[in-house]
Amino acid sequence: MADIGTGHALLPLYLVENGTVTRAIAVEKEAGPASLARSAVAARGLADRIEIRIGDGLSPLRPKEAEIIVIAGLGGEKITAILAADIEIARTAHRLILQPMNRAAPLRRWLVENGWQIEAENLVAERQKLYPVIAATLGTSERMDWLEEELGPCLLASQHPLLEELIKRLTLRYEKAFAGLSKAPHAGTAARRKELARRLAELRALLQKRTPLL
Repeated sequence: MADIGTGHALLPLYLVENGTVTRAIAVEKEAGPASLARSAVAARGLADRIEIRIGDGLSPLRPKEAEIIVIAGLGGEKITAILAADIEIARTAHRLILQPMNRAAPLRRWLVENGWQIEAENLVAERQKLYPVIAATLGTSERMDWLEEELGPCLLASQHPLLEELIKRLTLRYEKAFAGLSKAPHAGTAARRKELARRLAELRALLQKRTPLL
């Protein structure tokens, strides 16, 4: 596996030590962080199985070198940019594991539009924040509607235990956006307000279906 933006190489260390993968490539953009990762790997005696490389995004990888590519802890738009910059390398991996800190919807949309299908998703709660984890493989899939892009098609299908909380937070975000448009009208506001109102209605209906009547 290849871990892009590895930090202290915690993920490669965990996966190698637990036998989940036999070999890992840990990538960092700058020499300083790469040195810290190299020291962490050496301290655990795994320098022969975890290789530290310096470079931007996927550029340090060769085609077909990594069966699994992990990009975690970055914004969805940044992850999209990394994949787009070296898309041919990304397409040689068997699976992408992506954990966007925000803007997951544009990332999901980009994946589907560029030849990946979302095969699995998870949702993790930490320190009052929710983080999606997306697994994608090459393949065609139907275009998602806006709810699937925002909430995740697999999370919706599986009725993930944290899905209701995710819906509530998305509803609050749309309510704030709707209120903001009311305070600062400009060209195109009416159409945007209409679209936001439609989406809010769908979110509230979705919540109502999940809430049992007393």
